[in-house]
Amino acid sequence: MEGPLGRLDTGTEPVTAPDHPAEAQVRMWTTGDYPVVARHLLPISVDLVDRVGIRPGDRVLDVGVGNGNAAFEAARRGAQVTGIDLTPAQIARAHARAEAEGLEVDLQVGDAQDLDVADAGFDVVLSVMGVIFAPDHARALAEMTRAARPGGTVALTTWAGGGWSDCWRSRAAGLVPAAPPGSPAPDEWGHPDEVTRRFAALDLQVEVQERPFAWAFASEAEALHTFTTSAGPYVQLMETATRLGRAEVVRAELAAAMAELNQATDGSCRLDAPYLLAVAVR
Repeated sequence: MEGPLGRLDTGTEPVTAPDHPAEAQVRMWTTGDYPVVARHLLPISVDLVDRVGIRPGDRVLDVGVGNGNAAFEAARRGAQVTGIDLTPAQIARAHARAEAEGLEVDLQVGDAQDLDVADAGFDVVLSVMGVIFAPDHARALAEMTRAARPGGTVALTTWAGGGWSDCWRSRAAGLVPAAPPGSPAPDEWGHPDEVTRRFAALDLQVEVQERPFAWAFASEAEALHTFTTSAGPYVQLMETATRLGRAEVVRAELAAAMAELNQATDGSCRLDAPYLLAVAVR
């Protein structure tokens, strides 16, 4: 699934987070209004689908399908697409969107760490900001690789370092409790050398490229509203801050980070958030 808003996504679990990491992930991606975030993230999915060169008839698996960005782009190119997501609410959203757009995609609830698919069943296995949230990154990447046929493509995107969220993370440190042990660490995917190492552990030679991306809003106020009402990690952050009596402090720090990193000069808001695009052939 396309996790929103860069590398903030660790350290924002609620104080009473479920004990099981999967339950915490389902809660996070059920909270808020993810389709709003997905509309911003669509260019990343288009970039990945273009990069791997999906063709008519290709069998494509989208792991962490969210509400369907990458899966639907592949389907529009004539691929036979399966999309899997841990969160039932995301699959329901994707079903509704597929029906509205007249697209045929096989959508299933499932775990990236234990994919219910055949070995070597797909020409392309991809994930846009999805498997980076799996608690066991090695197992999730191994499952993606298992699902790809020999000669097939395994590809993913992950948030890179150097974006606006690095500033925000430094401001946020200590404002809310840290994530519990065993929580996902998506920021660890943000280093090209680490991505290369993780693919190499599966005997995959990967090409990793950093790509530019920016969150764009009409104003900083709109950005703050969108993040805190639509993006699950930020909604949970504000819920936690409210319980701790720190909501205004956290909101002020978030607004300050946006003001500091805003690249726009016309009153709008542009927050740079580069990402890594990794592609390997099995």
